[in-house]
Amino acid sequence: MRYITNTKEQKEEMLKEIGVSTFEGIIKCIPDKVRVRGELNISLALSESELFEKINGISKKNIDFLSMKTLIGAGSYKHYVPEVVRTVVSYPEFYTAYTPYQPELSQGTLQNMFEVQTHLARLTEMDVVIPSMYDGASSTAEAVLMAMRLTHKNKIIISSLVHPHYLETIRTYTEPHGLEISEVQFDNMLTDISEVEKVIDDKTAAVVIQSPNFLGGVEDVKKYSEIAHSKGALLIQVVVESMSLGVLKSAGECGADIVAGEAQSFGMNLNFGGPYNGYIGTRQGFIRQLPGRIAGETIDKDGKRAFVMTMRAREQDIRREKATSNICSNHSLNLFAINTYLSLLGPNGLYEVASLNTKGAHYLRANLIKTEKFKGSNYPFFNEFILKTSVDIEAMEDKLVKNEFLPPLRVCKFMPTLEHHLLFSVTEVLSKKDLDRVVEIVAG
Repeated sequence: MRYITNTKEQKEEMLKEIGVSTFEGIIKCIPDKVRVRGELNISLALSESELFEKINGISKKNIDFLSMKTLIGAGSYKHYVPEVVRTVVSYPEFYTAYTPYQPELSQGTLQNMFEVQTHLARLTEMDVVIPSMYDGASSTAEAVLMAMRLTHKNKIIISSLVHPHYLETIRTYTEPHGLEISEVQFDNMLTDISEVEKVIDDKTAAVVIQSPNFLGGVEDVKKYSEIAHSKGALLIQVVVESMSLGVLKSAGECGADIVAGEAQSFGMNLNFGGPYNGYIGTRQGFIRQLPGRIAGETIDKDGKRAFVMTMRAREQDIRREKATSNICSNHSLNLFAINTYLSLLGPNGLYEVASLNTKGAHYLRANLIKTEKFKGSNYPFFNEFILKTSVDIEAMEDKLVKNEFLPPLRVCKFMPTLEHHLLFSVTEVLSKKDLDRVVEIVAG
């Protein structure tokens, strides 16, 4: 616990620099009616040991998240982060937000970026990947803008099962561009493909599909790709739960033109919602319309392997009117986490972890339905599923929390028509014993 003191001379110096004579001059813009008047009800001074004891007592009222088992996902997933990942990203030489413009000073950072690009390109089967965006939501919005530039059209068709936060981000990004957004509804927890066929036309720039979608459903991406291409539109696949890439067909294999994703599941803790790491991938022919920057491999004058920036299309680097985006994040530390995690697991390890996710989710769903307190239609899903329940949800949530489980998501918070529906998420951190305990709790 640190105390920062200010001497009288220091206070006078700061006030002079600000341009006022008294502290009151700083806060005069605060309306009088919201200011605290009179004496504050503050207890007498405490010794340092007493203060530690008091603060520690307050902290014990909080739930210890690390010990909680989580049944909620919906865009942020509690996966196991191996200790080696934590160790690598704790090295101080990796602590930088500096964009690696100078290759002679940035070989490690550039190599790391190049390797993450390679990992994600192999997983998505895209020709090129920008690995360092703000997050999956901004990646998706950038993908939509990219599709508009490529097609010179200003209409998109988007599934209502794209994550609500992503939908909101798209609307914010595209509002100045006059984009027409046609949102199609869902049927049996999957996007209604017949609705897409009805509203698509020659003015459509792109069809945007999330798979697995917000309700966990695995969409028929290849079918949507065929529909989009039949009208000269592009297919954008959104991947919020990237762990699914370990077992599902890749975006490239399904015919997607652009993939926008979130890599939080690869070695990153939940971190109160961020920072995470978005990525965007596409085909070779569309490379000039990608936002961000790409690291490439070459050889130096001595014939040794070296890494450089090969493309930078941001407004910091080229004329503003030629820039594809002003996005300028450099999530190098997160990239080190992704690189360490994927290098450690390898293809087989990633497949095994992803398999644990989907097997556990299907096991829990089947056993919840057996209690006869849950029901739901059958649809393909990865590690999230939705069920309607007849139980008192508030009571169930309280009981789960008391047993150290974070409850599933009440979907009606985002989709009012799905009242009494819960979205369960299962990752590899939940054992069979944990899942059986969940069923036992809700059954009671």
